[in-house]
Amino acid sequence: MKKKLLLVGAAAAALTLATPAMASAAPPYNVAVGGSTAAGNHAFTAAAVGSITFAVPLNTMTCTSAGAGGSIHSGTGKSGVDPNPLATISSSTWSGCTEQFGTPLTVTHGGQWHLATNDTSVTSAATDQVEGWIDHISAHVTDSTGLCDFTVTGSADGHFDEATQRLVVDETGDGSLTVTTVVSDCLGSVSVGDPASFNGTYNVSVPDGAVNVS
Repeated sequence: MKKKLLLVGAAAAALTLATPAMASAAPPYNVAVGGSTAAGNHAFTAAAVGSITFAVPLNTMTCTSAGAGGSIHSGTGKSGVDPNPLATISSSTWSGCTEQFGTPLTVTHGGQWHLATNDTSVTSAATDQVEGWIDHISAHVTDSTGLCDFTVTGSADGHFDEATQRLVVDETGDGSLTVTTVVSDCLGSVSVGDPASFNGTYNVSVPDGAVNVS
């Protein structure tokens, strides 16, 4: 089963759980924030490191900066997938976005995006690269001239590096994330059904402490 994006992390130093350091874990997972697996919701923010790239086969779009916010859901015995995701992204921001012909774009976040993992190689160590996915993505892309107006939905691949507290999004355009509605097609370069790629790296911060999935 394809691994997809997991967005968890903090700017604080990584912590380990009390279980043996390299004991492997399979679902269900324990999610610790600041060393505690007590059930709760912990606010996080994420800021892109450098630019973000989003593309369909006939048009490559970039944003100079991007961010996100939401909650990490700590607790024990979590499935890692719906209806019990590890985290929720409730908002995202996108700045300096243009399509390949230079037209400025506005990207609007839609709904609650869920963050999850089915990675059976997760351990209790704080140095894992946790493979996962972000699901329920909905993003509406428009421009002020009316040339571009379309919506992308689906899920995106990536991994979270517990050691560096960085999220790497590397959706390759395999069809998990697609264009689902088109009002204006960016001069014929965007069509319903187009697979979308999405690439970027984010620093993630959780004020309540480091996040560890085990």
